[in-house]
Amino acid sequence: MTKKLNPLRLQPVKNDNPLNQAIKLCTDDMKRVNDCIHDNLQSDIAMIPAIGHYIINSGGKRLRPLLCLLIAKMFDYKGDRHIPLSVVVEFIHTASLLHDDVVDSSDFRRSNPSANAVWGNQASVLVGDYLFSRSFQMLVQDNDMGMLKLMADVTNALAEGEVLQLSRTFHLEMTEEECLEVIERKTAVLFAAAAEVGAHVSGQSEQVIQDMTEYGMCLGVAFQLMDDALDYLSDEEAAGKPVGHDLEEGKITLPLIHAMHQDPELQERVRIISERDENPYHEGDRAWVRDRVLQHGGTEYTMFKAKVYAERAMNLLPDVENKEIKQLLCDLANFSAQRLY
Repeated sequence: MTKKLNPLRLQPVKNDNPLNQAIKLCTDDMKRVNDCIHDNLQSDIAMIPAIGHYIINSGGKRLRPLLCLLIAKMFDYKGDRHIPLSVVVEFIHTASLLHDDVVDSSDFRRSNPSANAVWGNQASVLVGDYLFSRSFQMLVQDNDMGMLKLMADVTNALAEGEVLQLSRTFHLEMTEEECLEVIERKTAVLFAAAAEVGAHVSGQSEQVIQDMTEYGMCLGVAFQLMDDALDYLSDEEAAGKPVGHDLEEGKITLPLIHAMHQDPELQERVRIISERDENPYHEGDRAWVRDRVLQHGGTEYTMFKAKVYAERAMNLLPDVENKEIKQLLCDLANFSAQRLY
């Protein structure tokens, strides 16, 4: 029998949530990041800045560059390197989104038509390639072999994560460990890189850099687990994207894994869905699967695991003089596991 978990109560996100607090605290640096984004999207090929600005300005949280800025500020960094390096992280993330939407045949992102829906798949893939290559031009300008190696490893891990997820499409025997491996490679590795950048440019010790990298990894896992739970919990207006869509794309995420372990009938229904050639969801499938996942505590368990990772992240933060930002980083980890969007 599955252990009964204490339900996590999701509270409405307030205007003073930690993400908004972090944005206010880093207003000046975020303006510099935005200016750097604009400067580095310049090209005489008009489609490149058009698509780049379209997806970057489409309402994302900018959590990855913000994480880099916050950590540098926590360590009282006075230089400028964290600005272009934060943009590198954002460009790599944006490139992966452009590619993801093509692979997933997504028509919407953050309540807006996706770039591939507006310009087509070919343009989206090619502009994603441009952002990857522009990132490495910026890293060459930074002239730090450690940062160049970090981002080379990150882009390689992202690509491996995408292929790994594709290879496990409708993988009904997916385990929790395999699910977390996909999350780490495909999502959390970029959070880890952002955190590492902030600690690295601040000249921290190897141990502190390692701890901050792991903080970013744990925060990223919590963030994605909550995303997976919201796919079964949220509505499209709140989520800003289609919900109940993961299974339609063949993604066996933790809420479904947990529920299928307890419900052979659910597992059989998912198997039937997986064997359909086109339009795998028939009328009623989405609601039926969602109800079963909720009934067996799949979202509740996933939220519990997100909270575990968030607490692990908080425990990795070092003892620093700037208690305000340390507390804010704690709050951000907690927010990542309890957000409604």
